[in-house]
Amino acid sequence: MNNEHRVQGITLAMRRAPYQNNGATPWYSTLHLGTPGQPLKFSLDTGTNITWVTSSLCAADRCQHYSAGRFDCQASSSFTFTDCLQRPYSFGPWGTMQVESGADVLHIDQTPLPTQLLLAADYDGVQFRQLDWDGGIGLPSSSAYVDGRSAFVFQALMNSGKVDPTHPFIAFDWDAASRRGSSQLGGVDASKTRGPHLFLPWSLYNKVAGVEYIWSTPLTSYAVGGQVLATDLSFALDSGSSRFKGDDRLMRQTLACIAQGGSPDVVLGFADGEITLGANLYNVLIEEGPGKGKTLPQFEPLGLADLILVGALVMEHCYTVYEYRVVQCRPGAYSLAPAGVWLFNRPGGPQIITRSSSQPFDTAPRPLSHGKLSFNAEAPSRPMSAAGTWQNDYGSVMTLTLEGNRISGTYQSSTGSTGKYAVAGYQAPATNNAEQGLPIALAIEWHSLGDDPADPSWHWSSGLSGQMLRVKDQDRLALSHLLVATRDFPGLADQGTYVDKLLYHRVACEPQKPPVSAPTSTPDIADPLSGTWAAVDGSRLSLRVHASQHHAFGYVSGTLSASTGESEVSGFTDINARGNGLPLQSVSLTTTAREGDTALCLSGSVDLMDHSLTVLVMASSPTSVVHSYVQTQVKSLTFYRQDAQRILTRQRAECLPSLET
Repeated sequence: MNNEHRVQGITLAMRRAPYQNNGATPWYSTLHLGTPGQPLKFSLDTGTNITWVTSSLCAADRCQHYSAGRFDCQASSSFTFTDCLQRPYSFGPWGTMQVESGADVLHIDQTPLPTQLLLAADYDGVQFRQLDWDGGIGLPSSSAYVDGRSAFVFQALMNSGKVDPTHPFIAFDWDAASRRGSSQLGGVDASKTRGPHLFLPWSLYNKVAGVEYIWSTPLTSYAVGGQVLATDLSFALDSGSSRFKGDDRLMRQTLACIAQGGSPDVVLGFADGEITLGANLYNVLIEEGPGKGKTLPQFEPLGLADLILVGALVMEHCYTVYEYRVVQCRPGAYSLAPAGVWLFNRPGGPQIITRSSSQPFDTAPRPLSHGKLSFNAEAPSRPMSAAGTWQNDYGSVMTLTLEGNRISGTYQSSTGSTGKYAVAGYQAPATNNAEQGLPIALAIEWHSLGDDPADPSWHWSSGLSGQMLRVKDQDRLALSHLLVATRDFPGLADQGTYVDKLLYHRVACEPQKPPVSAPTSTPDIADPLSGTWAAVDGSRLSLRVHASQHHAFGYVSGTLSASTGESEVSGFTDINARGNGLPLQSVSLTTTAREGDTALCLSGSVDLMDHSLTVLVMASSPTSVVHSYVQTQVKSLTFYRQDAQRILTRQRAECLPSLET
C-alpha cells in the first residue's frame, strides 16, 4: 500500500452558503462560463447526470433563486444553441424545469473546456427559490448514464488530458466551521485518508427507473434509537443534497421517532462498516428561507422506494472520495464505470464512522482497462441468510442470528401460549444458484424465557424444516412445522404430534447481538437423553444436555453419524418431564447432512418407560420456487440406547421405573 503517494489533479475552492431547508447542498464552487467568462456558482453534484445553469432565457419574474446568478448566453461570443427545442426536465418533488440545449466554454481552474449544457428557461417553486447556487455540474456514477444533451465534465477533463486517467478520483473536503472546502478532480490528499474509514462499493439502484446514475450501494440496516426500521435497502451519497431523503415510509417513521424525544441516534449499517449520526448532527439550524432561525431534523420523503440518500449532512464530517474504473477505448478516449465511494473521518470532528472497513485505501495509480469494460448493470444479489426478524401469517415473530451456519434466536408466538422462547438451528451453505432456496432447520423449546405464568405447553417442543426462498427480491421462509405435545393442554390440544405449514416474511435485519445462545461453559447434566443412540438404519446420535438458567429446559449438543458422514447437532429437550411425572420427554434436534446442502430436524420424544427415542425426521433440500412442494421429505425413525443395560441397573438401584414390566 502506498498512502504517501499524492496526486493533486485539479483543485477547486468551494464555499458554504447559508443552510436552507430545501434539501439541496449549501456547497458550491464559483466557475466562469462563456467568453468573456461569467462568474457563476455551481454545485458539483454526484446526484445528477446533467450539467445545467440558470440562464437569461428565464423571464424576469421566473427562475428566482437565492444565489440570483444567471448565465447571459447572448453576452457570450462562444455560445451556440445545439438545437431549437425547449423541453421539460423533471426535478422530482421540486417540480419541472424548462430547458434548452446549448454549448459554451466552461473554465475550470483556468482550463477552458468546451461543454454542452442545459439552460434553464423557466422554473418556480419554494425549493428552487432557496437554491444557493446557479447551476449544477453532474458527476454521475458512469459515463453510461450521462444525459446526452449535456457534458460529463470529469470525463471531458480526462479525454482532454487535464486529468490523469490512472487517478480516477473526485475528492471532497468540506469544513462547515470555516465554511470553506475544496474538491479535487483527479487527485487525492493522502494525508486525509488515514484512520477509520468506510468503503461503499457501487451497486445499481433499480427500484425507480431513471436514477441509475446515483452512487448507490447496499445498505444492510437502517436504525433509529436502537430500533431497526428496515433492512436490505440501497444507500446513496449525493454531494448535491444536504439532508436525508428517500423512502417515504422510513422518513416518516424517522421523524416520528425523533418527535417522541430522547435524541435517538440514526445508524446506517453496511456489510463492512457503520455510520452513526447523533441528534446534534441531523438537527440543523436553518440559516435562510422558510424556517429561518429554527433547528430542524433533516429528513424528507422523496418517493424513492427502499432508498436512503444523503449529502452534506454526512459529507461535512468526512473526507469523501468517489472512485471510478476507467477503460481506454482508444488514445485520448476514456469511459468511466463506478467503483465506489470512500469515507474517512475528519480529524477533530465528530467520528461518525463508528465501525470501520477492513479494506485499505491505496492512493497509487489505478490500472486502465482496454477494449470493452463490462460492469454489473444489475443489482448484485444479496447473500441468502436466515439472520433477521421474521413474521408468519399468524403474527408470530422470530428473531434469528447467524454464526457460521448455526442459528440462534427467540420466538414470540401469537397462538396458544404467550411469551418469548428459545430457538436453535442451522442453515445450509448458500449456493450461487439464485433459483434455488436455502434449506433451514429450527428447533423451539416452548418453556418461556421470561416470568410468564406456567402452563402445560412448557413441556412441548417444535421442529421446523424448509427453505428460504427469494421471490421478486423479497425473502420468504416456507417451513413445515411439527409440534410435539407431550402433555394435554385442556382447551387447546391433547397429547400428540401436530403438523402445520408456516410462511414467514422478513420484517427487519439481523440484531446486533444474538438474543439467545446455548451455554458454552455449563457442565453436562444427567438426563435421559444424554448418551449414545442407534437406529435400525445405522444412524447414531451422541448427545449431551446442558441445563438452561434455573433449569427451565435443556440445551442439546452432539453429533449425528450416518452413511453420509458425521454432522453437528443442536436443539432442546424438556429436562423437567420426569420430575413432573410425564411418560414422554419432548426433543427437537437440528443438523445438516449430505455435504451440508440438506437441513434436518428430528422432532419427537423419549419414552421414559422403555428408553426409546422416536422422532419424525424432516429433511429439506434446495428446490426452485416452482418445485417447493417437494422441498421437505419426512420419515419416522426410532433410536435405542446403546447403554440400556447400564440404565436398567441404575434404575433398579434408584428404585426408578424399570424397563421391565
